[in-house]
Amino acid sequence: MEIQTHEQRALHDSAARFLSQQCDFSRHRRQQQDTEAPFDRALWARFAEMGWLGVLVPESAGGLGYPVADALPIVEAMGAQFVTEPYQEVALASVQLLLALGDEVQQERWLPAIADGRGLTLLAHAEHGARYDLRCVSTRAERMGEGYRLNGAKCALPFGDAADRWLVSARTSSASGDVEGISLFVVEAGTAGLRFARHEGLCGEPWADMVLEGVAVPASARLGAEGGAFAAIEAAHELLIAAASMEAVGTLQAVLESTREYAGTRRQFGKPLSSFQVIAHRLVDMFTQVELTRSLAWMAADQFGPAREASPERRRLLLSACKAQVSAACRQVGEHAVQIHGGIGMTDELALSHQVRRLLGIERRLGDRFEHLGRLAEAVSAGQAIYA
Repeated sequence: MEIQTHEQRALHDSAARFLSQQCDFSRHRRQQQDTEAPFDRALWARFAEMGWLGVLVPESAGGLGYPVADALPIVEAMGAQFVTEPYQEVALASVQLLLALGDEVQQERWLPAIADGRGLTLLAHAEHGARYDLRCVSTRAERMGEGYRLNGAKCALPFGDAADRWLVSARTSSASGDVEGISLFVVEAGTAGLRFARHEGLCGEPWADMVLEGVAVPASARLGAEGGAFAAIEAAHELLIAAASMEAVGTLQAVLESTREYAGTRRQFGKPLSSFQVIAHRLVDMFTQVELTRSLAWMAADQFGPAREASPERRRLLLSACKAQVSAACRQVGEHAVQIHGGIGMTDELALSHQVRRLLGIERRLGDRFEHLGRLAEAVSAGQAIYA
């Protein structure tokens, strides 16, 4: 399955051209070596100029108002290059949450800032010890006069300390593990009581953990009804699974192409590596995994289209099936690529080694293979079926 419309092809091709010039491996290496490098606001502004940050934002708020499926080709192009900026988290997840939960005043206040690049807005939901269970929220929000006071901690925020605001999930009632009682609050940068600890991800990208100690927010910062944010957070999580799958397609394709080129030019015993049957078979296996992942990624994208017919339960199963395959492909293709390259495949100076690490990151992000296979097994045991 390939890109389906002229608009999607145009977005993908323009993104691929731009990113190949602005986000190449040399820039990635410079960023890695400068561990104190700030978030690249200039590049983020270029993303806004291209319309990418407002692709889901309604035209009335300064965006393009495109459907989700039209944003995913941009994500695929980013996967093929070295983009560490949190595009998916901001332009997809945060925008969807504001559209789903925000009232008209809140949307007019925060959506235009995302679209024009001035408002880096991140979802802060994951917590230590929760693994992949979205219901495990221990951060609390207590009523304090006309507002709320937040206490707790969040983890694994991409460029988390560089954001202009965060959409922070916190419990206004019930206990950790319950679906009910989770609310979402907009917390602005510079609010008293916020602390961050930065650390490095698998691919050298900056992540940050957030600590909230008596963070005061007004009642107007709450998105949606009190205690009723879980369904929207779950929907945003599902959208991120579809986006991660499309990102994997771009990275997998890039790894396949570089490995195929290397096997065709590297000679052993007077012959190209690709002429040996065992290498040819591995290249075919890699190609098969890439195409299977591409097909499933577009199946995941279809779950967010206007003509989707799947129930929420079936959609979750389809996305789990997709992510399980994506995770398996990321590991298999990455391992084959390194084995074909030999020792050089692990060197930091080779772009492929960074792409393989990115695949390993995607493998575990938003649930690894075994997590999603477990969900599928539980559903089958309970009598549910994906294709019935």
